[in-house]
Amino acid sequence: MKPGPLVEWDPPRDAEAVLVCLPHAGSGAFQFRTWQELLGPDIALLAVQLPGRENRWREEPATGMAEVLDEVAPAVAARLGLPYFVFGHSMGALVGYELARALGREHGRWPRGFVASACRAPDDQGEPSGSARLTDQQLVDELVAEGVVPAAVGANSRLAAAVARPLRGDNAICDSYTPPVEDTLLPCPLGAWRGQDDAGVTDDHIRKWPAWSAGAGTVRTFPGDHFYHLADPHRVTAELRAFVLGLLSPHS
Repeated sequence: MKPGPLVEWDPPRDAEAVLVCLPHAGSGAFQFRTWQELLGPDIALLAVQLPGRENRWREEPATGMAEVLDEVAPAVAARLGLPYFVFGHSMGALVGYELARALGREHGRWPRGFVASACRAPDDQGEPSGSARLTDQQLVDELVAEGVVPAAVGANSRLAAAVARPLRGDNAICDSYTPPVEDTLLPCPLGAWRGQDDAGVTDDHIRKWPAWSAGAGTVRTFPGDHFYHLADPHRVTAELRAFVLGLLSPHS
């Protein structure tokens, strides 16, 4: 059977909410594999797997946001029997923002809360990547230097070549992305998180995210770099659990 865009691991039967997680550029859903146990039995984790990586390696990577949403939004909507939240890291936050908008506008399902992690706001994405002019190794080395790809990837030529393929598709998604001009605000609380040593997503960058929500906005800084969420998953999942369960409270 052809793998789909969603991955989950032993979802709890009595969950009170769904947490949709989207990974950073060039990576896949399996980075969240340990998170289900860490989140506990109240929250069911649903990870987004884009084509061209991990169990979808044989597929061509997507190159545009509309292409991603056309596949992912209906798949997620079909799974939402509970209140849901979105956590997106780096490029995953940009895709997660547009996914939340699509689920709300087209399926009548807005998230209860949204966390944008290690990502600039939709209107602050920076210059195009220019990845088409680079070899696979040059592409990976450049992103390692920027701190958005782990150094271990650049040090292994085979791994660099494997990661470059989905990275090119993900860069194309970001390079062609245009921020919306209407219905831009999510009607839910928004958390904007970053690692304190992340030079590519500064405190000034992350503080622009709350303006993209009509709900309460909070900014958090964690120890670590661009990949703080993987370096200390226990702390990050504890914060996510508190974020989700706090918004499920009848007094929230």
